[in-house]
Parts: sequence; structure tokens; C-alpha cells
Amino acid sequence: MTDTTTTATPAALWRLDLDDYVHAIAVHPDGDQAVVGSLGGEAALVSTDDGSATPLARHEMGVLSSAWSADGTSVAVGGQDGRVRIYDRAGSPLGVVQLSDWVTGLAWSPAAPVLAIGAGRRLLVTDHSGASLHDFDDQRSTVTGVAWSADGSRVGVSAYGGVGWHDVVGKRAGRRRRFDWKGSLLTLATSPDGKWACAGAQDAMVQIWKLWSGKDLTIAGYPSKIERLAFCHDSHWLALACLDELSVWDFSGRGPKGTSPAVASGHDNHIEALAWSPSGRSIATGGGDGRTIVWPAPTRKGEQLSPVARLASDSPVSRLGWINDASLLVGRADGGIVRLGLAPMDPSSS
Repeated sequence: MTDTTTTATPAALWRLDLDDYVHAIAVHPDGDQAVVGSLGGEAALVSTDDGSATPLARHEMGVLSSAWSADGTSVAVGGQDGRVRIYDRAGSPLGVVQLSDWVTGLAWSPAAPVLAIGAGRRLLVTDHSGASLHDFDDQRSTVTGVAWSADGSRVGVSAYGGVGWHDVVGKRAGRRRRFDWKGSLLTLATSPDGKWACAGAQDAMVQIWKLWSGKDLTIAGYPSKIERLAFCHDSHWLALACLDELSVWDFSGRGPKGTSPAVASGHDNHIEALAWSPSGRSIATGGGDGRTIVWPAPTRKGEQLSPVARLASDSPVSRLGWINDASLLVGRADGGIVRLGLAPMDPSSS
């Protein structure tokens, strides 16, 4: 059912059903394919045009993540079984990495077909076939997030006690640098312009480091832990979710210190997923209330955002993935994946 009070009504263009809770959606850079996975272990390569699916190898203990390489030639799927399977665009296997712990993070380098894998207290860097290039197997605690520097020379991991950066290119390869922080960090995002690293924390704040000086600041005052955050493609805005509210901070110029975020409230339950559209004109949020809401990007600090589209469902939203600025995939707890088409946004609203 849809909420007709919004300025645009999404249309469900097709639906695909997996065997369990949708835990992974990764859309190809060209938007014509996606790799999806469930906690039941099912993984598939899907045409975003019509929803037709090609099965991939199962991860018997559940799929946890998937990610396309920057050039779109390879896709990785990681599971609770400790395996990372790598495929080409057609779904043909390129390699398998077997680890001893759950795969907690996958991230491809923005500069080369090189994959970073977080699993337990280990960061493994491989080539596109899964062959090991660097193995940092002595992290201080379980890796919770993995992110690359903008130039692909370093890989960062978040964990309890801070963020660790690992050089993987050139003469400095193998060296490390730590930004310590007392507490548990749950997720890690780096800005595309290479200036910032941000980590959501268990104790209701966001810790921010200016790269590579190490100077830090903290965004505090939230009522609960921060597990979901994402930069816009131009690094201007950082979106983060806490409980049922979306905050969008301005990272232009000297960053967010001393400013107020744009805010958006439209969910009746936790926000479980958020994602920027490819152009950065829109942000989608999906909630435990079953709602998918599309918001316009802010135009100023402290702005109160209003929805441009909203769709309601009886099943909680678990994952989101934009196909293009007018269409996105919505994964749900009941195993359903729906492609939504959005009416064109009024340019004056962006």
C-alpha cells in the first residue's frame, strides 16, 4: 500500500522473493544488475530490468554482504560460513576465499580490482580472484567496518578501540597507523574526496578524523548507537540514522564542527537502511516500520526535510540499493525484493 499524502508515489515494477531476510543488495555501477543475498543463504545475480535471477552458490549459514568492484567486472559475496566467493559479471566463479570467522566487511579499492575483507580480528586484502596480497591477521578486536582511502593506497578498519589504517600500495605497503578511541565503533565511512573518516559508535556518537592529520572531533547527543552512515558522492553531506530519525551533516569547507544537521522524521521504527541516489539529489531510508521514504538532499544546514516519496509495506525494510535516480531496489525481512520506480522530482525541491 502507498501513502498518497507524499509528492510522488513509487510504483512497484517487479518483485523477487528470496528464502529469508534480505541482508545484501549490491547494484552494479551501470545499474543493470544487482547481486542479492539472504540470511537463509540464498545468493543471486539479478537483472534490474525485469527481476530475472541467476542463482549463485549458497552460503549455508547466511549471506552477510556483497560488493561490486569499481570497474564493475567482479562482485564479491561474503557469508557467515567464512567464505567469500568472487564472480564475474556473468556470474561465473573467479575464486573463493575461506576464512575462519564470519565475513563482517567487504570493500573494493576505488583504484584497482583489489578486495579488502574483514573477518574476525583479520583484514585480508586479495586480488580479483581471491589470491592474498596482504594479511593483517592481528587486529585488536573484531572488525566491524572496512573502508578504503580515496586513492586506494590504504585500507581502514573500525573495531573496539579505534580505527586502524593499513598501507597496501608502494614502498609503505605493510605499515599501519592507528587512531585510538575508547569504545566500540560499529561502522566506518570515508569521504570520496579523501578528507574525512567517520565511525558510528555504540555509545551514541560519531567519531570523526580529518585525514591524514589525525585531528578528531565528536558528534554527540544522540539517544542510541549509530550503525548506519554514508557520504554523498561529492563529500558535501554525511547522512546518518539513529533510531527513527535521519540526520544530514554538512562536511563542506571546514566540516561540521559548530553546525546543526538537516533532519528528517518519518519513520515509526528504527531506520534499518539508508542510501544516497547516484546524483546525490536524494536519500532513501528504509525502516522497521516497513516504510521506504525518499528525501531530497539538504540545501542548507539545519533544514527540516520533507519526503518526496513514501511506500509502506507489512514487512520491515532491511536493505536498499539505487539503480538510478528514478529507481531503487528495496529488500525486506520477508525475503521480498521490490524494484520501485519514482516519479521525476521537481527540480525546485532539490
